[in-house]
Amino acid sequence: MRRRKFIQRTGMAAIGVTMLQTGCTSKVDTEYLILGGGIAGLTLAYQLQKLNKDYVLYEGSGRLGGRLFTHKSLQNREVGGRGIGDKYVKLMEMVSELNVSLVDITDYMRSPTSIYYQQKLYKDWSSPNANPRMLEYILPNEGPSLSKLEGWYQSPELDIKYSDLLKQRGRTESEIDLINISANYNDVRETSALNSLHSAAFRKYNGSRRIFNFDGGSIRLIEAIKDKLNDQVYMNKMVDKIVDHGTHASVYTSDGENIKAKKVISTLPFTTLRNVELDINTNQNQKKAIEELNYTDITQIHLKPKYNFWEEDGFHIDMWTDTPLERIMNSSSYKDRVELVCWVNGKGTAFFDNMSDLEIESYTLNELKKIRPASEGNLEYIGTHNWGNYKYNLGAYAEFNVGQAALFEDMIRPAGNIHFAGEHTAKKSRGIEGAAESAHRVLNELV
Repeated sequence: MRRRKFIQRTGMAAIGVTMLQTGCTSKVDTEYLILGGGIAGLTLAYQLQKLNKDYVLYEGSGRLGGRLFTHKSLQNREVGGRGIGDKYVKLMEMVSELNVSLVDITDYMRSPTSIYYQQKLYKDWSSPNANPRMLEYILPNEGPSLSKLEGWYQSPELDIKYSDLLKQRGRTESEIDLINISANYNDVRETSALNSLHSAAFRKYNGSRRIFNFDGGSIRLIEAIKDKLNDQVYMNKMVDKIVDHGTHASVYTSDGENIKAKKVISTLPFTTLRNVELDINTNQNQKKAIEELNYTDITQIHLKPKYNFWEEDGFHIDMWTDTPLERIMNSSSYKDRVELVCWVNGKGTAFFDNMSDLEIESYTLNELKKIRPASEGNLEYIGTHNWGNYKYNLGAYAEFNVGQAALFEDMIRPAGNIHFAGEHTAKKSRGIEGAAESAHRVLNELV
């Protein structure tokens, strides 16, 4: 893959920029150019539309939504973000304005889970404190926490390996291996403890008591936003290069287009932005973050039950396992529907990365037959979605390794005429609400 290259605005490079500006017309095609049609880009476009501002939105793929993804090729399964808390202020405001229907999943989202450990299936674990699935959440010792959401990235004393924090709180190395199955990160021995502590703070201080999904899938929100936008939304526009001329910026796409805007707003994950040639005035921490910020790899293997085999064998349908399939869960938003998915996080995804679709199907069905003999012949393989290899994102969500939180304040600053939004730039919130929050922050920078 071609790596993007920064052209530093110093020394002779600055002379080149001056010459470029003299020979380049400052006439622009649009006031605001938004790069990326995920929830951050769409939220910003929606807000600019309400203010009657001139904008264009470029999306690299053939669909809108980014990591809100109702996957048509997987029988309209949801493969991306979906959970919305009732206190997700920015998102709920938009959902209400657009009259998008929601499904309350609070009362059945925490289903009982069977445990498959060391080649034996358990319906229930006798001791909650020793349950392999709960080792991350029920810890022997008290530990630090964040006292507020604001400034989570300003806690250097907590910016340690998550595994070190888990050890401080009483977990052994072998238990940390098991925690790596449940933890929603690439590797707890590399990721910063601030990821977990910020997650816990968001659950606590955001104050949500009810959790919702989109009725009919996240596509309903995307379509509702799209219906409110003007015709200046273009898909299949992969960005190759961004140049800041001082008076305006230019964006070059892989199909040969060159569009000029007074301001460019990149909502692209840094995993993809780092493959764009950037001739912009980044600060050193911003440059480092764009080059290095991690995103969590997630592989989802989607299955359809032909028969309720769990009623036959008496075990819970959801399972935690110490196999490469990791976690198997019902991901349906509806009480009367079962949609099974094997959910593999982080370094565990490498097991499947080089497998063909047929090999994944064969392995998954055979492994589940060993775990749950009653599943034999009663599962249909639908397909696999691999966020780490999905070229428009190259990861599911931002994950800060040790030392990277210190880059945060600088990495979200405007770089000349280039502004940055997306869940990775959210100051307080996480996930979908973080993406929406970041769009409102940039809106305040622009208007």
